[in-house]
Amino acid sequence: MTAYLNGIMAQNPDGLWSKGRGADLGDWLALDAKVPGDETTPKALIGTAVLARSIDQVKRMAEWTGRTADASKWRARHAIVAHAFVRAFIKSDGYVGNGSHCSYILALGLDLVPQSLRKQAATLLAADIRRRGTLLSTGFLGTPMALDALAEVGEHKLVWDLLLRTAYSSWGYMVRHGATTIWERWNGDTGDVAMNSFNHYALGAVCGFLHRRVGAIEPTQPGFARFRIAPVLDKRNTSFAATLDSVRGRIQVAMNLDRGSPSIRLVVPANSVADVHLVDEVREVGPGAHTIPMPSHLFV
Repeated sequence: MTAYLNGIMAQNPDGLWSKGRGADLGDWLALDAKVPGDETTPKALIGTAVLARSIDQVKRMAEWTGRTADASKWRARHAIVAHAFVRAFIKSDGYVGNGSHCSYILALGLDLVPQSLRKQAATLLAADIRRRGTLLSTGFLGTPMALDALAEVGEHKLVWDLLLRTAYSSWGYMVRHGATTIWERWNGDTGDVAMNSFNHYALGAVCGFLHRRVGAIEPTQPGFARFRIAPVLDKRNTSFAATLDSVRGRIQVAMNLDRGSPSIRLVVPANSVADVHLVDEVREVGPGAHTIPMPSHLFV
């Protein structure tokens, strides 16, 4: 991995991945594409964003394994790529790339938008999703991060609007049309049968979001030594429960709103710590079984 990243940076020392991207498919099968690989989002934007992501992942692996010199090197390289992204693709009013959903989602989801512009960028993204009828225009690269990006900027109601939508295009549309797995295409019922898997990762990455932010178990340190409980709450979802058998033991999270007094029931395994997010407070919870009241105003 480091050799691969070294090669990219050698060809693109300014951090903007404009050279040597190879077979660049972009945001494959985006909703607005006439043919699957149409450049509905600038490919240099996508490449630079995912380069930043890869460098950040290598940096974190170095930190977690105690390789401080390597971590410092990759931290510096991430700064170069992030600055290049901002210079090339983010305007002073928060407009990102060509205004596509994928442009905003990658920028916000990978923390590439300067803090001073995050609110503006998030507002522009949410407004365009609603303008289009509350749907995503993303394909293979924008969709996996879409709901996480919206949740992180506080658009919880919009997240649930998208999750519960059943008109085209949506995950619910697939279910209404008989799907038992997530399709490769938003229009899998009418798309080209020559390339039309009915069980595919990209749009199906929504399942990861359900585990992280609805079931609400998200690791923040290796091996679930520390994990985050930050459910995206909505009055249309009155209960959830999730169980995960981690290397440290079983993690259990459950909530039920039906009785009018919402609370989270949480089991934290030995040698783990959970950070429970209550909007205005983050509560640190150690091993054992806990019941944590949730303020009713958190349910939008």
